[in-house]
Amino acid sequence: MMASNISFFDDGLFDEGLIGTDSSLVVVQSQPLQSFDALQLWQFCLDELKKGISDSEFHQWLKPLKPSIEGHVLVLTAINMSFIRKIKERFLDDIQQILEVYTKGQILAELKTEKVAEKTTKKRPSFKLGVKIEESNPIEERFTFENFVKGKSNALAYNACLELSKKIGQEKNSSIDNHLVFIYGSSGLGKTHLMHAVAHRYQKAGLRYCYFTKDQFFKVTIDAMRGGDGRIDGLIKRICRADLLIVDDVHLINNKNGPKVSQLLMTLFGEFTKGDKCLILASDKPPAQMANFDGRFLSRFSSGLTAAIEPPDIETRMQILQKKASIMNMDLPKECALFIAQNIPPDVRRLEGALNQVQANAAIIGDKIDLRLVRHALKDRIEAKARAVNAENIKDVVAEYYGIAQKDLIGKKRTRTIARPRQMAMALIRELTQDSFPEIGQVFGGRDHTTVMHACEKISQLCQTDPNIQKDYQSLMATLEFA
Repeated sequence: MMASNISFFDDGLFDEGLIGTDSSLVVVQSQPLQSFDALQLWQFCLDELKKGISDSEFHQWLKPLKPSIEGHVLVLTAINMSFIRKIKERFLDDIQQILEVYTKGQILAELKTEKVAEKTTKKRPSFKLGVKIEESNPIEERFTFENFVKGKSNALAYNACLELSKKIGQEKNSSIDNHLVFIYGSSGLGKTHLMHAVAHRYQKAGLRYCYFTKDQFFKVTIDAMRGGDGRIDGLIKRICRADLLIVDDVHLINNKNGPKVSQLLMTLFGEFTKGDKCLILASDKPPAQMANFDGRFLSRFSSGLTAAIEPPDIETRMQILQKKASIMNMDLPKECALFIAQNIPPDVRRLEGALNQVQANAAIIGDKIDLRLVRHALKDRIEAKARAVNAENIKDVVAEYYGIAQKDLIGKKRTRTIARPRQMAMALIRELTQDSFPEIGQVFGGRDHTTVMHACEKISQLCQTDPNIQKDYQSLMATLEFA
């Protein structure tokens, strides 16, 4: 029996990455189309899926989906885009396989939200065409300046990116390198959101942008290198057609792990910091702490405006929650926002994840959102947080943060690169656990309790006098409080 390659994927949905792209999923057997009932078909899928997952996962993610049949497609409608991303990552491949067997290849699965379903019939704005450089990663539609919550923790980075977006088409001030912004901070604090927001402004102005994650930058660079100098030159020329270049997680593109890749980055750096072009770089550390780069790289990274994003305070967290809830058409009482802000890690991704979980629970139960429901929905997350804060986990986090081996923390080395992280770990254990000074000393290779006391006092003093130590302490504290 011959198979015909027939794609039923709507262009708009494909662009948004809402459906699977495995070529095996778009092959339909050339046999008469049978009639399928959406509810019956989806129930069969649910029965099969339930065999391999927990009841909580089943009720939280799969039961709320609403099925319908549109031609050759089983459409599963979810409550929001975050829900869809979870289904796509966790369940879509299994759903496709079940349908393949049950319908003999006649029915495919597709994920939509109600809003997406309404928009897919509309023609995409023409100004988007040709704006993105071919090699670029896509940008998230919801990551705009209008959807960003500005607070004390991110004000400098926000203002820097907003000002950069206002310089579209302007000549650079020769005395100040004001077309380079370097943003740094821990994961999930809004760096990517701000960079995408600038790209949107360029997009609306009909200008070209090129956005790279570190993985995509490595991929396109290595692919070009395999083709020789001609391919590399061609890649550079294509990227340089853009008016704005954005590179995320630039600290991972270093001259030790990939010298040729980092050299290409420097070539692009030179091109995008002159004329009317602009460059945005993002990292989890400031340039001075990027030890895997040599001095010439770091001096160039520091030549523009460097802006930190810190974990948001509780007021800003509540504003973020209320903003996200509004976008999700979710009625979130103030006391519920306060509870979430107090008990969920202070980064946007996990705050949004908590909201999604609350909304899903409310949809399943069919009840309004109140403090009782929120406590129930987030029970597992809060309990997991309480279990995670102990001496061993704190040592792990500190060692990873400073890029050293845990064995060095408990060893005898006294170099500053080892001693300071060791003191930081001791101070954090004292702050976050019930462990006594002697108990902490035992964790660090049997050190005397006076050593631990000195470490705690030293970190406390440095937090008052050294901004870098203060930032390290605050970042680690925010991570560990909500591990």
